[in-house]
Amino acid sequence: MDSMTGFGKAEQKTPLGTFTVEISSVNNRFLESSVRLPRQFSAVEHRVRELLGKYVNRGKLYVFVGFAESDESPDKYAINVRAATAYAKQLQALRNDLGLGGDVTIGDLLAFPEVVKSDEDSYDDEEIWAQLSPVLEVALKGLAAMRRREGEAMARDMDQRLKEITTVTRSVEAEAGQMVERYRERLKTRIAEISDAIEVDPNRLEQEVALQADRSDITEECTRMYSHIEQYDADLRRDEPVGKRLNFILQEMNREANTIASKCTEAAITRSVISLKEEIEKLRELVQNVE
Repeated sequence: MDSMTGFGKAEQKTPLGTFTVEISSVNNRFLESSVRLPRQFSAVEHRVRELLGKYVNRGKLYVFVGFAESDESPDKYAINVRAATAYAKQLQALRNDLGLGGDVTIGDLLAFPEVVKSDEDSYDDEEIWAQLSPVLEVALKGLAAMRRREGEAMARDMDQRLKEITTVTRSVEAEAGQMVERYRERLKTRIAEISDAIEVDPNRLEQEVALQADRSDITEECTRMYSHIEQYDADLRRDEPVGKRLNFILQEMNREANTIASKCTEAAITRSVISLKEEIEKLRELVQNVE
């Protein structure tokens, strides 16, 4: 089982330059990614997103790709002599027209973006991807490893809570089995308190007890609860995304707990059901971060 929270980082020096990739993820209902690439690499963004989908199924991903060009590639930059010459003539003419002093300097010319150009268009998309993709994969593997470690820790916590839910359900089942007999005794005591002269019809008394037993029978709810626990436990061990499945099972478990609470109103059972719902809610909080 994988968590949706994680972080991965990789850095690699390549013939093009040094790539730095950082990927972080948080929980999200679907797979959503925010990718920040150097402008000259924008053509490979769709490939980056495709690669993310091979490693992650759910979560909000933040991807940052940094790039420092190699010192061995100075030809990427060039002085546009024609632009510099044109600007120099215009600045000199402006100086003369306005009667200004001073000379036109190199610094004045370099302030114009057309004078110094970075030949970003000379990057080949296939070459970029060939150098970038291995670095991305290293970062993604680091992200996946961290998500798996957190997922395994959550699975251990969930396993303990499932055992507690099983124990509480058995306790509720046992209490409910004794509830009918306690109801019979309370009914007899109440009748006796009203009037000693009233003769109790054993058949009528048993009919009333039978009706109460039928109304408070939670056998079906407990059976379904055990089934949900078994299914949840099996899904914890699946090597695939199970977050949505686990969330659905918890909804069903919570429904059974509510039904038990409505059928059995004795204080002891009510306290146990509260404990049951607390554990289910704790599981729900954990599941929100499961892929």
